[in-house]
Amino acid sequence: MLKGNRGEWSEVYAFLRILADGEIKPADANLNELSDEPAIPVIRAIREEKGAPRVSYYVGDLVRAELDGGETIAEVETGKLASEAASLYREITSAGHAKGAFAVPLTEEFMDELGLHTLKAPSADKADIVLQIHDVHTGFSPVCGWSIKSELGNPPTLLNAGASTNFVFKLDRCNREIMERANTIDTKNKLKDRIAFLERSCEFLFERAAHPVFDRNMRLVDSLFPSLMAEAVLRYYSGEGPTCRHIVEGMERDDALDMGEGMYEYKFKKFLCAVALGMTPAKKWNGRDDATGGYVVVRDDGKVLAFHIYNRDMFEDYLLDSTRFETASTSRHNFGCVYEEDGEYFINLNLQIRFK
Repeated sequence: MLKGNRGEWSEVYAFLRILADGEIKPADANLNELSDEPAIPVIRAIREEKGAPRVSYYVGDLVRAELDGGETIAEVETGKLASEAASLYREITSAGHAKGAFAVPLTEEFMDELGLHTLKAPSADKADIVLQIHDVHTGFSPVCGWSIKSELGNPPTLLNAGASTNFVFKLDRCNREIMERANTIDTKNKLKDRIAFLERSCEFLFERAAHPVFDRNMRLVDSLFPSLMAEAVLRYYSGEGPTCRHIVEGMERDDALDMGEGMYEYKFKKFLCAVALGMTPAKKWNGRDDATGGYVVVRDDGKVLAFHIYNRDMFEDYLLDSTRFETASTSRHNFGCVYEEDGEYFINLNLQIRFK
């Protein structure tokens, strides 16, 4: 029996809903439907599961599931798909109290009819669904990968924490006594309390991004971006507030790195977009998007909307307005304690970004 959390079942819901609708409506930065923009027509969805042949699901009054060789393995009316999607939506939303994975037997039975045997196809990149669309801007019909984000489950992370997302700060004017006193602070908000204590005696000097690949990936976005993100991370742990928008506005207001007006928001948006569409911290990034179509969002009311790659400005606004910094496990990711190296003192601070 298949089991998944609300986010994983949401991907199945988005798959069924898109096939039933035959199109995806574009979204603005506030996740409202863009009524003055044409919908994105979907020709087919493409699915390839591990150990199974690739299946194309052609959109029409009857959705036809066809193997690459041309063999039809299923035909389903769009009304049936819409009904099954609505049923799954009710199951997902009624599971709001559930923790972890749960089963949806009726949906699994319908998935079997369609030749779907896993909640999501295996993927090494950020694409959660592959669609062939008709591009109204160019007249072409490209096959594109799309990332899916759902509001039906717990807010997902945009950038996952790891040892690779640590930033190393040198503590000027620190000594052993200050180090020991800081490390013994064990309050409910111990990390922010440690930072507050250290800021009264020391100066935080950004040293480097702990992982050379993440440093390189950030520099590919902008050569100064590691310093910009380090400033943002320090401001978060100093208690300036969790939202990305608020942190960036503070850096703009103070011109923290002497970059000039407008530089911080622009660069930060480019970073968030890069992470959403392709970049990961520990894998060397080539600057290209994995999700070449864009971003699909399952709204909490069940509406499925999309940010097409052509609406990149709105997508970047959405990302900045919808994300926040978050504190991960200090022990698991090795940060938050002052340490000494060759008579100098340092502290690692970790980056994790989650949707609000």
